[in-house]
Amino acid sequence: MKTNQILLSAMLAGALAMGCKKEHGSDVNMTPDVIAAGGVSALANVIITQTIIVKAGETYDGKGNTIIAQGMGDGSQAEDQKPIFRLENGATLKNVKIGAPGCDGVHVYGNATLDNVEWIDVGEDAMTLKSKGTVTLNNCIAKNAYDKVLQINADGTININNFRVTTFGKVLRTNGSGQYNVTVTINGGTFSGGTNIVRTESKNLKVRYRNMTTSNVTKLWEVPSASQVSTY
Repeated sequence: MKTNQILLSAMLAGALAMGCKKEHGSDVNMTPDVIAAGGVSALANVIITQTIIVKAGETYDGKGNTIIAQGMGDGSQAEDQKPIFRLENGATLKNVKIGAPGCDGVHVYGNATLDNVEWIDVGEDAMTLKSKGTVTLNNCIAKNAYDKVLQINADGTININNFRVTTFGKVLRTNGSGQYNVTVTINGGTFSGGTNIVRTESKNLKVRYRNMTTSNVTKLWEVPSASQVSTY
Protein backbone atom coordinates (compact mmCIF):
# COMPACT_ATOMS: atom_id res chain seq x y z
CA MET A 1 0.00 0.00 0.00
CA LYS A 2 2.81 2.44 0.88
CA THR A 3 4.45 1.78 -2.48
CA ASN A 4 1.21 2.63 -4.31
CA GLN A 5 0.80 5.79 -2.27
CA ILE A 6 4.35 6.88 -3.09
CA LEU A 7 3.80 6.24 -6.81
CA LEU A 8 0.50 8.16 -6.75
CA SER A 9 2.13 11.10 -4.98
CA ALA A 10 4.97 11.15 -7.49
CA MET A 11 2.54 11.09 -10.44
CA LEU A 12 0.49 13.96 -8.99
CA ALA A 13 3.59 16.02 -8.28
CA GLY A 14 4.77 15.47 -11.83
CA ALA A 15 1.43 16.56 -13.30
CA LEU A 16 1.32 19.72 -11.21
CA ALA A 17 4.89 20.58 -12.16
CA MET A 18 3.94 21.15 -15.80
CA GLY A 19 4.84 24.79 -16.41
CA CYS A 20 3.27 27.49 -18.52
CA LYS A 21 4.24 31.00 -19.51
CA LYS A 22 3.58 33.84 -17.12
CA GLU A 23 0.99 36.33 -18.26
CA HIS A 24 3.52 39.12 -18.73
CA GLY A 25 6.50 37.48 -20.37
CA SER A 26 7.79 34.38 -22.08
CA ASP A 27 9.69 32.82 -19.21
CA VAL A 28 8.75 29.24 -18.39
CA ASN A 29 7.95 28.73 -14.71
CA MET A 30 8.28 25.13 -13.58
CA THR A 31 6.92 25.63 -10.09
CA PRO A 32 3.85 23.54 -9.23
CA ASP A 33 1.65 26.55 -8.49
CA VAL A 34 1.24 27.37 -12.21
CA ILE A 35 -1.06 24.98 -14.03
CA ALA A 36 -0.89 24.61 -17.81
CA ALA A 37 -4.05 24.23 -19.86
CA GLY A 38 -5.33 20.69 -19.51
CA GLY A 39 -3.05 19.97 -16.56
CA VAL A 40 -5.63 20.01 -13.77
CA SER A 41 -6.20 16.67 -12.10
CA ALA A 42 -9.59 15.50 -10.89
CA LEU A 43 -9.52 17.36 -7.57
CA ALA A 44 -12.41 19.28 -6.01
CA ASN A 45 -10.29 22.41 -5.38
CA VAL A 46 -7.21 23.55 -7.27
CA ILE A 47 -5.04 26.25 -5.68
CA ILE A 48 -3.18 28.63 -8.00
CA THR A 49 -0.89 31.61 -7.40
CA GLN A 50 -0.46 32.74 -11.01
CA THR A 51 -2.68 33.16 -14.04
CA ILE A 52 -3.59 30.03 -16.00
CA ILE A 53 -2.90 30.70 -19.69
CA VAL A 54 -4.95 28.89 -22.31
CA LYS A 55 -3.01 29.24 -25.53
CA ALA A 56 -4.46 30.06 -28.94
CA GLY A 57 -6.72 27.32 -30.21
CA GLU A 58 -6.44 25.20 -27.06
CA THR A 59 -9.15 24.02 -24.65
CA TYR A 60 -9.02 24.06 -20.87
CA ASP A 61 -11.50 21.56 -19.44
CA GLY A 62 -11.76 22.03 -15.69
CA LYS A 63 -13.77 18.82 -15.26
CA GLY A 64 -15.91 20.54 -12.64
CA ASN A 65 -12.99 21.64 -10.45
CA THR A 66 -13.05 24.88 -8.47
CA ILE A 67 -10.06 27.18 -9.01
CA ILE A 68 -9.04 29.11 -5.90
CA ALA A 69 -6.52 31.94 -6.25
CA GLN A 70 -4.01 32.88 -3.58
CA GLY A 71 -1.99 36.11 -3.59
CA MET A 72 -3.54 37.34 -6.87
CA GLY A 73 -6.04 39.82 -5.46
CA ASP A 74 -8.76 40.08 -2.86
CA GLY A 75 -11.79 40.03 -5.16
CA SER A 76 -12.60 43.71 -4.52
CA GLN A 77 -12.83 46.47 -7.14
CA ALA A 78 -9.08 47.15 -6.96
CA GLU A 79 -7.58 47.60 -10.44
CA ASP A 80 -4.28 45.78 -9.92
CA GLN A 81 -5.60 42.23 -9.49
CA LYS A 82 -4.50 39.36 -11.72
CA PRO A 83 -6.88 37.36 -13.90
CA ILE A 84 -7.54 33.75 -12.99
CA PHE A 85 -7.46 32.78 -16.68
CA ARG A 86 -6.01 34.39 -19.78
CA LEU A 87 -7.60 33.10 -23.00
CA GLU A 88 -5.61 33.71 -26.16
CA ASN A 89 -7.23 33.91 -29.59
CA GLY A 90 -9.46 30.91 -30.31
CA ALA A 91 -9.19 29.40 -26.83
CA THR A 92 -12.00 27.57 -25.03
CA LEU A 93 -12.65 27.45 -21.29
CA LYS A 94 -15.21 24.94 -20.02
CA ASN A 95 -16.53 22.99 -17.05
CA VAL A 96 -14.84 25.03 -14.35
CA LYS A 97 -15.80 27.03 -11.27
CA ILE A 98 -13.94 30.12 -10.12
CA GLY A 99 -14.04 30.41 -6.36
CA ALA A 100 -13.53 33.38 -4.06
CA PRO A 101 -11.59 35.56 -4.36
CA GLY A 102 -12.55 36.03 -8.01
CA CYS A 103 -9.67 38.51 -8.57
CA ASP A 104 -9.97 39.86 -12.14
CA GLY A 105 -11.75 36.84 -13.55
CA VAL A 106 -11.07 35.83 -17.15
CA HIS A 107 -9.16 37.99 -19.66
CA VAL A 108 -9.91 37.32 -23.33
CA TYR A 109 -7.61 38.32 -26.17
CA GLY A 110 -9.54 37.79 -29.41
CA ASN A 111 -12.08 35.04 -30.08
CA ALA A 112 -13.06 32.69 -27.26
CA THR A 113 -15.74 30.31 -26.00
CA LEU A 114 -16.72 29.96 -22.35
CA ASP A 115 -18.88 26.92 -21.75
CA ASN A 116 -20.34 25.96 -18.36
CA VAL A 117 -18.16 28.39 -16.42
CA GLU A 118 -19.35 29.47 -12.98
CA TRP A 119 -18.07 32.48 -11.04
CA ILE A 120 -19.06 31.71 -7.47
CA ASP A 121 -18.18 35.20 -6.23
CA VAL A 122 -17.27 37.68 -8.99
CA GLY A 123 -14.25 39.82 -8.17
CA GLU A 124 -13.37 43.01 -10.05
CA ASP A 125 -14.99 41.54 -13.19
CA ALA A 126 -15.99 38.05 -14.31
CA MET A 127 -14.75 38.41 -17.90
CA THR A 128 -12.95 41.21 -19.73
CA LEU A 129 -12.59 41.45 -23.51
CA LYS A 130 -9.10 42.91 -23.92
CA SER A 131 -8.76 42.89 -27.71
CA LYS A 132 -11.12 42.65 -30.69
CA GLY A 133 -12.94 39.35 -31.01
CA THR A 134 -16.08 37.28 -30.76
CA VAL A 135 -16.81 35.79 -27.34
CA THR A 136 -19.54 33.21 -26.79
CA LEU A 137 -20.77 32.30 -23.31
CA ASN A 138 -22.87 29.15 -23.07
CA ASN A 139 -24.66 28.02 -19.89
CA CYS A 140 -22.54 30.15 -17.57
CA ILE A 141 -23.36 31.38 -14.06
CA ALA A 142 -22.16 34.50 -12.24
CA LYS A 143 -22.97 35.39 -8.64
CA ASN A 144 -22.34 38.29 -6.29
CA ALA A 145 -20.84 40.86 -8.67
CA TYR A 146 -20.44 44.09 -6.74
CA ASP A 147 -20.17 46.01 -10.02
CA LYS A 148 -19.60 44.58 -13.53
CA VAL A 149 -19.87 41.02 -14.78
CA LEU A 150 -18.67 41.41 -18.39
CA GLN A 151 -16.26 44.28 -19.11
CA ILE A 152 -15.77 45.26 -22.77
CA ASN A 153 -12.55 47.12 -23.60
CA ALA A 154 -12.49 46.57 -27.38
CA ASP A 155 -14.68 46.15 -30.46
CA GLY A 156 -16.37 42.79 -30.51
CA THR A 157 -19.34 40.47 -30.67
CA ILE A 158 -20.67 39.03 -27.41
CA ASN A 159 -23.02 36.05 -27.66
CA ILE A 160 -24.73 35.18 -24.38
CA ASN A 161 -26.70 31.92 -24.27
CA ASN A 162 -28.56 30.81 -21.13
CA PHE A 163 -26.60 32.99 -18.73
CA ARG A 164 -27.72 33.04 -15.09
CA VAL A 165 -26.64 36.09 -13.08
CA THR A 166 -27.66 36.89 -9.52
CA THR A 167 -26.75 40.04 -7.55
CA PHE A 168 -24.86 42.42 -9.82
CA GLY A 169 -24.27 46.03 -10.77
CA LYS A 170 -24.11 45.69 -14.57
CA VAL A 171 -24.15 42.44 -16.51
CA LEU A 172 -22.26 44.08 -19.41
CA ARG A 173 -20.38 47.37 -19.34
CA THR A 174 -18.21 49.05 -21.97
CA ASN A 175 -15.13 50.88 -20.79
CA GLY A 176 -15.79 54.53 -20.00
CA SER A 177 -16.78 56.78 -22.90
CA GLY A 178 -15.11 54.62 -25.57
CA GLN A 179 -17.20 54.37 -28.75
CA TYR A 180 -16.69 50.65 -29.26
CA ASN A 181 -18.41 48.77 -32.07
CA VAL A 182 -20.08 45.98 -30.11
CA THR A 183 -22.93 43.63 -30.91
CA VAL A 184 -24.49 41.89 -27.92
CA THR A 185 -26.86 38.98 -28.50
CA ILE A 186 -28.71 37.49 -25.52
CA ASN A 187 -30.54 34.21 -26.13
CA GLY A 188 -32.04 32.93 -22.91
CA GLY A 189 -30.98 33.81 -19.41
CA THR A 190 -32.11 34.76 -15.92
CA PHE A 191 -30.96 38.02 -14.37
CA SER A 192 -31.98 38.93 -10.84
CA GLY A 193 -31.04 41.55 -8.30
CA GLY A 194 -29.10 44.17 -10.25
CA THR A 195 -28.92 47.66 -11.71
CA ASN A 196 -28.51 47.21 -15.51
CA ILE A 197 -28.28 44.38 -18.02
CA VAL A 198 -26.22 46.61 -20.35
CA ARG A 199 -24.69 49.99 -19.63
CA THR A 200 -22.68 51.89 -22.24
CA GLU A 201 -21.82 55.35 -23.50
CA SER A 202 -21.09 53.91 -26.96
CA LYS A 203 -23.54 54.87 -29.71
CA ASN A 204 -22.10 51.99 -31.74
CA LEU A 205 -23.28 49.21 -29.43
CA LYS A 206 -26.28 47.14 -30.42
CA VAL A 207 -28.24 44.72 -28.22
CA ARG A 208 -30.53 41.96 -29.46
CA TYR A 209 -32.33 39.74 -26.98
CA ARG A 210 -34.97 37.03 -26.58
CA ASN A 211 -36.15 34.46 -24.01
CA MET A 212 -34.76 36.58 -21.19
CA THR A 213 -36.17 36.64 -17.63
CA THR A 214 -35.43 39.47 -15.21
CA SER A 215 -36.42 40.29 -11.64
CA ASN A 216 -35.47 43.20 -9.39
CA VAL A 217 -33.38 44.91 -12.08
CA THR A 218 -33.53 48.71 -11.77
CA LYS A 219 -33.19 49.61 -15.47
CA LEU A 220 -32.49 46.98 -18.11
CA TRP A 221 -30.74 49.15 -20.68
CA GLU A 222 -28.62 52.21 -19.88
CA VAL A 223 -27.72 53.22 -23.45
CA PRO A 224 -27.55 56.50 -25.42
CA SER A 225 -30.57 55.63 -27.58
CA ALA A 226 -33.47 53.22 -27.17
CA SER A 227 -33.05 52.27 -30.85
CA GLN A 228 -29.84 50.43 -29.93
CA VAL A 229 -31.89 47.68 -28.25
CA SER A 230 -34.25 45.26 -30.01
CA THR A 231 -35.78 41.82 -29.72
CA TYR A 232 -35.27 39.15 -32.36
